[in-house]
Amino acid sequence: MLMRRLRLSRPTLITLGKWLLAVAAGVAGMLLVFSFTSDDPVGAIQGLLTGGFSSPGRMSQWILYSSFLMLTGASVCLAFRVGMFSIGAEGQVFIGALAGGYVVLTLGSTPGTLLLAIVAAIIGGFLWGLLPGMMKAHLAVDEIVSTLMMNYIAVFGFAFIIKEFLQPPNAGFPVSEFFLPAAWLPTIGTAPAISTALPLAIAVCIGASLLLSRTRLGYQLRMVGDSPKFAHANGMPVARLIWLAIALSGAVAGLAGAAIAFGGTHRLILGMATGIGFDGILVALLALNRPALVPVTALVYGYIRTGGDVIQITSNVPRDVVVILQGVVILVLAALIRRRAAAKRSIASDVALESVAIQVPEPATAGPRTRKGDS
Repeated sequence: MLMRRLRLSRPTLITLGKWLLAVAAGVAGMLLVFSFTSDDPVGAIQGLLTGGFSSPGRMSQWILYSSFLMLTGASVCLAFRVGMFSIGAEGQVFIGALAGGYVVLTLGSTPGTLLLAIVAAIIGGFLWGLLPGMMKAHLAVDEIVSTLMMNYIAVFGFAFIIKEFLQPPNAGFPVSEFFLPAAWLPTIGTAPAISTALPLAIAVCIGASLLLSRTRLGYQLRMVGDSPKFAHANGMPVARLIWLAIALSGAVAGLAGAAIAFGGTHRLILGMATGIGFDGILVALLALNRPALVPVTALVYGYIRTGGDVIQITSNVPRDVVVILQGVVILVLAALIRRRAAAKRSIASDVALESVAIQVPEPATAGPRTRKGDS
């Protein structure tokens, strides 16, 4: 009985074979590239594939970075699932870090400072997402353009405030003072030390998934994403739902900024979150815009990034080569995931059509008419 349950179907075996073939091709390609760029190509591949577990510190780095990716990935999912292609997570992260960091630097060791700072970061991200959301809802401004421009304003505004108001006189680089340890996110364990940003990020992903799939507001948001005209015809406040979706996305990104500031850098640093918002877009797309899958894709992508950092140090592989290889691996994974998802949707559509065809009765055909004299 157990062997029968473990027996795999032919389509599953074919899919598994494709995955294994893709992995083998990727390893062969990396070996070829590393043979030209490293003195130890086999060691470079080993470092890339096992770098996340090479030491407790590397494992902590992998989990911490993946936690940040979970938050920005969940942020992007909230917007993308509603049909709003907001790419403003990058700027919202910086605004959240700045708002939370300012609260900590101002209040110092006051009880409850960390909680107030996290709330300030969430509000900052919400407001930074609210502006392009209102522009989209009431002025029909393209959200891609507006959120992209807001990113530039946030990043350069962050740098300006750090340099002019928060940088200590003896600092040779744009940074703020270190936060007091009372404002740091606590860690679990010592080797590796796991930041509480991880359970926080997982909880946010679960909450975002439940919001979209189990609540009335989530149904309305998804309906606006599928068909705004249909949502409007059913009496839904389309304009309010549009700006609310982008603002909620900004709130989660602001929380990511707080997690980076209080769980990673422990102070405000110029460029402290560069690229994390756009990496979150990639994580969300790999998760098919489903917040429940974001923790898995974030851990995978974070592991690849950590392995890339390791081989830069241990195998003298240029950073440019590492970034290219990371992009190739992600492209292969995305193609496989998207193809399988498309196949599932096609099968589901065929099944739905067949069920409709079975349920719809055939039109009644009129029999031969009889004349009175025939009987």
